Amino acid sequence: MADPVITPFIKELAKALQISRNVNYATLAGLVTAYFDWLLTFDSEVRLIWNANGVKIKVLYMITRYLPLVCPFLNLYYRFGDATTSECDALYKAGGTMFAVSAIGAALIVTLRTWAIWATAKPVIYALFGIVTVTVVLCFVLLFISWRDINHLTVALNLPFGCIPRYGSVVPAAFLVEAAYDLVILLLLVTRAASLCERFPERLDLSSSKRLNTDRWGRNSPLFQTVFYDGILLYVYITVVSVANVVLLFSNSDYEPFLLPIQGTLRSVLSCRIVLHIRMKDDELVRNGLPTMTTCGPSTVQIDPE
Repeated sequence: MADPVITPFIKELAKALQISRNVNYATLAGLVTAYFDWLLTFDSEVRLIWNANGVKIKVLYMITRYLPLVCPFLNLYYRFGDATTSECDALYKAGGTMFAVSAIGAALIVTLRTWAIWATAKPVIYALFGIVTVTVVLCFVLLFISWRDINHLTVALNLPFGCIPRYGSVVPAAFLVEAAYDLVILLLLVTRAASLCERFPERLDLSSSKRLNTDRWGRNSPLFQTVFYDGILLYVYITVVSVANVVLLFSNSDYEPFLLPIQGTLRSVLSCRIVLHIRMKDDELVRNGLPTMTTCGPSTVQIDPE
C-alpha cells in the first residue's frame, strides 16, 4: 500500500523534474542562440557601437547583450548542479536579477527608439516614459517579492537533480507587466508608422531636394523600412513570445517556465538587432554624404538620439 505521505511528494517531484527537463532544453537553446548571434554581429557591434560616439547607448547595449551571455551559465549550474537549498536560493536571486536588468536594458533601448520617432509629440513622450518607469518599478518590486515567494524542493538522494523551484503567483505577475509594456510599445510603433505613411507617401513629381527627403522617409525608402518595417517585425517577435510566456506561466502545466530562458535570449538578441540595423542604415547615410537627421515638414525624426 502506498504511503499517503510519500506518494504526493513523489508525484510533485516527478512533475518538477519534468518541468526542469523542459527548461533545461530551453536554457541550452537560449545559450546557443545568444552566442551564435553575438558571433554573427560582433564585427558590426565593434564598428557601430563601441567605435561610435555616445555613452548612453553603449551602456544599454552592453547590459542588454552581455548579461544574457553570462546568465545561462548560472542557470546551467542552477538546473544541472548539485547545489544545496541555500545555494539554489542564491543562484535564483543572482540569475533573476541579471535577467531583470537585461530585460530592462532592452526595454530602455526600445523606449529610446520609440522616443526618437515620437520626438515632437510631447503627450506621447510623457506617457511613454511614465509607462516605462512604472514597468521598471513594478518588475523590481515583484522580483524582490518573488525571492520570498519561491522555495526549492529538497531531494535527499545524493543525485544531481539540480535546483527544483516551486514558483508562486508573483513570477507570472512580473511577466504579465512586461507583456503589457511590450503591447503598448508595439502599438506606438505601428501607430507612428501608419501616421508617417499617410503624411509622407512616395511622390515622384517633386523637385530633387524634396524628393530626397521623401525618398528617404517615404514608406518605400530603405530608411523607413529599417526603422519601422524591420523594427516592428522584430518587436512583434518579442511581444508574441512575451505573451506566450505569460500564458504558459499561468497554465499550471509541465511547460510553465519553458519560455523564460528563450524570452530572455530573444529579447536581448532582437533588441540589439534593432539598434544595429538602425546604425547600419545611419552609417550608410553618412557614407553617402547624407545627414542622420531627416526633416519631414514641420517635424524632425531623429534616428539615433544621444
